[in-house]
Amino acid sequence: MRLAARSPLLLLACGLAAWFGCASAPPKQVGVAPVAIYPTADALPANHLKFYLVFPEPMREGIFLNHCRLLDARGREVPEPFRETELWSADGRRLTLWLHPGRQKTGVNLNVELGPVLREDGHYRLVISGEWSTARGTPLGRYSVKSFIAAAPDRTQPNLDRWQILLPRAKLREPLLVRFDEPLDWALLHSKFRVERADGKPVAGGIKVGRGERTWTFTPDEPWRAGDYRLAVDVVMEDLAGNSLLRPFEVDLSKPATAPQPISPTRYIPFAVAP
Repeated sequence: MRLAARSPLLLLACGLAAWFGCASAPPKQVGVAPVAIYPTADALPANHLKFYLVFPEPMREGIFLNHCRLLDARGREVPEPFRETELWSADGRRLTLWLHPGRQKTGVNLNVELGPVLREDGHYRLVISGEWSTARGTPLGRYSVKSFIAAAPDRTQPNLDRWQILLPRAKLREPLLVRFDEPLDWALLHSKFRVERADGKPVAGGIKVGRGERTWTFTPDEPWRAGDYRLAVDVVMEDLAGNSLLRPFEVDLSKPATAPQPISPTRYIPFAVAP
């Protein structure tokens, strides 16, 4: 059977319909993967200092202030919440996003003039834009949001005596579990904690920080041998408000300064693995 030839007007109409159909179709989503935001705790102290943004690949630098927003419970943007200095990991995948210390520390100029970034009992959302481009030019393609409540300010130093240790058994690769009485700094938990034998020889293994940053587990590469060990913690270890084992984040300058004392850079918690 022979088909009749289409008229020029019919062909033009079909072409326009096809063009408009393509134009009205939703654009294909472009993106890589969500951004991981730490700490993961749902309640952060009102004098909280740092977020860590972990990206799936190296990011375009120098533009983070265009793509990070802090919103209050009404969806209003908190003005000038971030320190403008960019602190990237060597591989370009982790950004340390500081809430401005000058606003979070009581009594200093910015805190008095602008007020703190977070107010106790306030509800907030940290929003990372999906339009932020990776180093190769691909946008993230999706927004990442962390919702949290501002709890009471924390002005006390971490206390090793309040930590609990769940001991592993010899001849097994069971994890050593350390439970804290408060959330600690996520990044420092990965770099300032280590397990050593009693003579200081390091024990090889992998670590994992639990949700809420209240637990730390260490799984050795080889089964535990019975004997004496120690958990080594650098004194720069901090809680979420910047209080370290060495000193609190806020120091009362009205009190007379004391003479500096020799300080060991590391604190130790001894433990034993029974036969």
